[in-house]
Amino acid sequence: MSESKQQKINEILKNSLKVLSRNGYENTTIANIATESGVSRGILHYYFSNKEDLVSKVLAYASENIIQSTIRDIRGKTVEEIADNIIKDSIQSFRENPDFFAFLFEMWCASRRSEKIKNELIICSERVTKSIKKILDEAVQNGLLKLDTKNTEEMSKVLLALFNGIAFEKLMHPSKDLDDEGYWIQVRNMISSFIGSP
Repeated sequence: MSESKQQKINEILKNSLKVLSRNGYENTTIANIATESGVSRGILHYYFSNKEDLVSKVLAYASENIIQSTIRDIRGKTVEEIADNIIKDSIQSFRENPDFFAFLFEMWCASRRSEKIKNELIICSERVTKSIKKILDEAVQNGLLKLDTKNTEEMSKVLLALFNGIAFEKLMHPSKDLDDEGYWIQVRNMISSFIGSP
C-alpha cells in the first residue's frame, strides 16, 4: 500500500473515531463518517467493506495509538515513585485521547452484537496488556520491581482494568478533575500495594 493511501486511510480512521465517540455506534452512519472525513461514501466503501469492517479497523488503529501513550516510563527508586509514574502516564493518556475512551466503551457495547467487533476488541485488549506486561517485565529485570515475572501478565490485566474503570468514571462524571490529588493518592496506594507485593 502506498504511503499516501495509508495516510488517507489513517485520516478516515481518526475522523471515524471522533464521530463514533460523539454519536455512538448505533447512531453513526457511513454518511456521517464520509462528511467528517471530507470524502464520498464511495471512497469509504472502496476502503472498507461495511460499517462493521470500518469500526473494527478504527479499533485496531486507536489501540495502537493508545499503546504509544499509556505507561511509557515507570522508572523510579521506590514502588511509590513507580506508581506515581504509572499514574502520570495514565493521566496524560486520558488528556491526550479523550475520544478513545468513549469509543472504547461504545465498542464494548457493540461487541455484544458483533462477533467481528468482539474479536477485534479482544485482540486490542491483549495488545495493550502485552505492552504493559513488557514494561513491568523490564522493571523486574532492571531490579526496579521485586516481582515474580510469572505474575506480570495478571498484573497487567488488573492495571488495564483499573484504568479502564477510571476512564469510565471520567466519562460518567466529565467534570471530574484529573488533578484531584486526593483521588490519585488512593489510586497510588492501591497500585503501590499491588506492585510492591513479591
